[in-house]
Amino acid sequence: MAFVAKPLSLLPVSATPPTLVHQHYMMSDSHQFYNLPPELWHAISSYLPNRDVKSLRLVSKRFCNSVELRLQRVFLSANPLNIKVFRAIANHEEFRHKISEIVWDDARFARGPSTEIIHPEQGLYLPITDASDEETEESFELRRRHAEVQGPPDWEVYESDFDYGHREDEEFGDSIYQLRNSGNFKGQICPLWFKAACVNNIEYIFIRRRKLNMTEAWHQKFKDEKKLGKAALSMSESWAIYRSLLRKQADVLAGNYDEEAFLYGLERFPALKRVTVTPAAHGVPFAPLYKSPMIRAFPQGFNYPIPRGWPTSTTEEPEDVITFPWQRVDERHREKYRAFRIVTRALAQQKHNVVELVLEARQLYTGINCTIFDEPCAEHDNLLTVLKKPGFRRLDLSLMFGGRGSATENWKTFRDGRLRETLGTMTDLEEFTFYTAGLDNCYEWKNPPVDTNPVSLERIFPVENWSKLRHFALSRFIVSQADLVTLLSKLPDTLKSVKLSFLVFVDNGTSWHTFLVELRTKIREKSLWPGHRPNVVIGNERTFLLLGGATWLGKAVNDFLYEGGENPFYDPPRVLVKKELGTTKDAFDPYC
Repeated sequence: MAFVAKPLSLLPVSATPPTLVHQHYMMSDSHQFYNLPPELWHAISSYLPNRDVKSLRLVSKRFCNSVELRLQRVFLSANPLNIKVFRAIANHEEFRHKISEIVWDDARFARGPSTEIIHPEQGLYLPITDASDEETEESFELRRRHAEVQGPPDWEVYESDFDYGHREDEEFGDSIYQLRNSGNFKGQICPLWFKAACVNNIEYIFIRRRKLNMTEAWHQKFKDEKKLGKAALSMSESWAIYRSLLRKQADVLAGNYDEEAFLYGLERFPALKRVTVTPAAHGVPFAPLYKSPMIRAFPQGFNYPIPRGWPTSTTEEPEDVITFPWQRVDERHREKYRAFRIVTRALAQQKHNVVELVLEARQLYTGINCTIFDEPCAEHDNLLTVLKKPGFRRLDLSLMFGGRGSATENWKTFRDGRLRETLGTMTDLEEFTFYTAGLDNCYEWKNPPVDTNPVSLERIFPVENWSKLRHFALSRFIVSQADLVTLLSKLPDTLKSVKLSFLVFVDNGTSWHTFLVELRTKIREKSLWPGHRPNVVIGNERTFLLLGGATWLGKAVNDFLYEGGENPFYDPPRVLVKKELGTTKDAFDPYC
């Protein structure tokens, strides 16, 4: 092993030009490592991320032959570059056999700012947070020229020196002010709504660091972000790139080229097992969640409004999330779920080997419109066909519900039994994650409405049909302690892990502390999980009040449940985590 350690110190090579790496190997005293057996280089490269493996393969033909590219997933979206790479891999006789996952970025670039749209004949109101993509380049230019004479609405202004004000920040001094008023922002020609979104991006990354309490640990990261903000592309340059992306996106959507590519992939990827659909691929500014070919091609410092795709809150407040009856919304609203609709339709109609479907919100306050389960519709029928497939083993289901009605009305989807009936068709299920957004305008750190009477979990989850279940996760839901403990006690003996996060307990005095006490009592009485010890993880976001930020507890929870350790939560009425026992994570930061 000592012999292998030295060449490992020469890696990774992603930041080094391949020609220089080659010279280093051939001219240094370590050049003998160049002639190591291919099997050994294969073992060494297994410790590298795929981006470094790609660079290493460029060093020479020898490395290209001995270092295997780990290409297991491909990306798709309404972008021609993503589609081009997708099809190139599908046409490659070696690489296409290795693909086991398709990740579809279901977020599209908006053509304009948020707008209010009213459908009085349907009795529907689409709130200001429902981002508009109705604005075309031509209509925008017409309004801009008209504004030169008439004077534009403030969101259409082409401005040069808009003053964003000087607001001191206790953590970062005047860093935000300096960035917002730097030359890259002031004196640039672009729509005000676009510039405002980019300015908010710069401010947002600092706010996230502060709220996640990472100031000292990430001090260098702050400096990098400040430098990136100043050295970023100008707003004029970013706007030109963004407009190009909009045009390309429109071409793809007009020709349905993304749908055609997905259907082609189903035919060409024999090892395909999982399809992931997400509106969160772009992550947070300068830190994408998935680095698709399109996102990798963005120039460094490209600042743009982060697209989210599915209807979602833009203020990180659940009051903005409203679920309209699926049968009453128009096609424009339904198309916000474009990838979900295409994927479920294709998987229901085409021959394939997909046995895992991941509808991933990644802690965004959004999800699939839950009312597709209320009344018959094509989207529900297609999803049902997918879930009934023999051997189907994983479902990550993110649902959005909520509105201006009463608590009883907003829980209709979970009360009428259609959701339970649909989930009950998955008799080979091994992994299940259930996430909601809305919670009847309730957060984990707020009290539920007095009229909230949560549906029995057994009326939603047919656990008696899941005899092979190995992983169960429940997130952002209103529950009672007794009901949750009862459900956990009925999970099968195959269970290996349980993940519970951001739950609201309606019982008086119930909290994570009292829940864990009850759980440990049941375990010791042998009425819960006799003979096996599932790994239990709990997520709590009460401390941060920030989307994506949370404290996660695994070892501390299991030590308390099984080994007599201390409870990682304080006694009521204090409901916070004992921070020294948890791990802070940011779901939207790949560095965290």
